Amino acid sequence: MKDNYYLASYTRSFFEDHLVRRRNLSRNSVWSYRDAIKLLIQFAAERPNRSASMLQVKDIDEQLVLEFLKHLEHRRGNSIQTCNHRLMVVRSLFEYIAFREPLLAEHCKRITTIPLKRGAQVPQIGYLTQDEMQGILVAVDRSSWKGRRDYVLLLYMYNTGSRVQEVVDARISWLSLNWPYKVEITGKGNKSRICPLWDTTTKAIEQHIRERVSVRCPTDHLFVNRGGVSLSRSGVAYIVDTAVRKASDRIQSLKNRRITPHTFRHTTAMHLLQSGVEINVIKHWLGHANVATTDRYVQIDLDMKARALKTCEITTAPPRPGRRRITPELLTWLESL
Repeated sequence: MKDNYYLASYTRSFFEDHLVRRRNLSRNSVWSYRDAIKLLIQFAAERPNRSASMLQVKDIDEQLVLEFLKHLEHRRGNSIQTCNHRLMVVRSLFEYIAFREPLLAEHCKRITTIPLKRGAQVPQIGYLTQDEMQGILVAVDRSSWKGRRDYVLLLYMYNTGSRVQEVVDARISWLSLNWPYKVEITGKGNKSRICPLWDTTTKAIEQHIRERVSVRCPTDHLFVNRGGVSLSRSGVAYIVDTAVRKASDRIQSLKNRRITPHTFRHTTAMHLLQSGVEINVIKHWLGHANVATTDRYVQIDLDMKARALKTCEITTAPPRPGRRRITPELLTWLESL
């Protein structure tokens, strides 16, 4: 009977076979799994007489994982949500090990049944008003090639609601600049979705491509620097930050606010919703796997809630006994939230 079950061999096949070949996870998802497992291995290897390469599966037991979660929360300052995510990654690894080696199933079960910690807060969704969004676009100086590229990039982000990695990965071949104007985005999990382009966005993209001297083939990246190299995620974040700082000189509500590329994605969703676009259309527009994710935008739109309450207000007949009338004071209170 085999006595040595080295964690390293199972970890490697977990990533190469299970996550990449079988589940076809995106590069960013694999990196997220990698970071969580790496932290666990480093934590376990700090114990006396242990090294990362010689760790056995049974060296990682239920007690160690619980101590690891405390370490993440109290020493590394991770939120409950982040700790839960990393616990889910660890549980996934040990579910895989149990499948590969039934003799370890009982040991792995003790880890896979560790419950997630309650109290995790869903991150607040921040978004821009239409005036703020317009102000950011207007603030971009389009007198240079770089400024015109930045304007097209911000307009494209607002039009498509793309994730920052999708913006970085965008290729000229994704575009269809003949009517109907659209872009086929390859996003999370290598899933594709089609997003319509506005006339303004299409014309700006066409001009941007004409001005580029480095376009060699349709598979080239859409957004590049002067050397023809694709922009990085941090590069896109810098462009957003620069435009917001310029716009904040004229728009006070933008001062001291943290606006990220993902804020543009939230803004797209909220503006579509406020324009009356059906929730399932927005789901496909953004590439959400579950409509529950998209539904969060409905929950935070207080203007829509107030309008819904207004339509229910009774004004021509007195309320029946025992029922509370919806009053203007309630709408005022809603606005103040």
